[in-house]
Amino acid sequence: MKSKLSKTAYFYSILILVFPIVMFFLMRKFRNLMEGYEHWGITAFLVFCGLISAFVVIWGIFVEMNLRMSLITVSEKQIKVQRFLGIGKTRVWEMEQIDGFLTKGFKSRGGYQEYCYLIQNNIAIAVFSSMYYTNYNDIRSEIQKYIKQLG
Repeated sequence: MKSKLSKTAYFYSILILVFPIVMFFLMRKFRNLMEGYEHWGITAFLVFCGLISAFVVIWGIFVEMNLRMSLITVSEKQIKVQRFLGIGKTRVWEMEQIDGFLTKGFKSRGGYQEYCYLIQNNIAIAVFSSMYYTNYNDIRSEIQKYIKQLG
C-alpha cells in the first residue's frame, strides 16, 4: 500500500518555499520606507525578520518536508520511505528491523491530528501524520498487520 499526500502537505510545501521570498520583499520595502531615518531598532527589526525567515525555511525543509511529508510504501516484507514529498532519498527497512510503532494524538484548531512513529532501537526512523496523508488510517492499519504497537 502506498501513501497519498494531502492537499495540506502540498500547500504547506508551497508556503515554506514562498515565505522567504515574501519576507525578503517585505523587508526590502520596509527598509526603503525608512530610508534616511537611522535608528538601531530598524536594524534590529530587520535582523530579527531575517532570523525568523531562516528558521522557518530550515525547519520547514529539514523537518516538515524532509521527515513528515514523505511517501511511504508498506508491503509484507518491507517499508519504503521516500523523503521530501517523494522526490528525495529513499530508505528501505525490512519488517524484522523495525521494533514497533507508536501513535500520538494532538488536538488542534483544525481538529484531531495523529502522528505515527516507526521505532528502531528506541529511535523514530519515520514519522507520518493524519494531517499530511489522505489515507493515514489505511497506512496505519497496514503497518499494524506486520509490526507491533509499542504504546
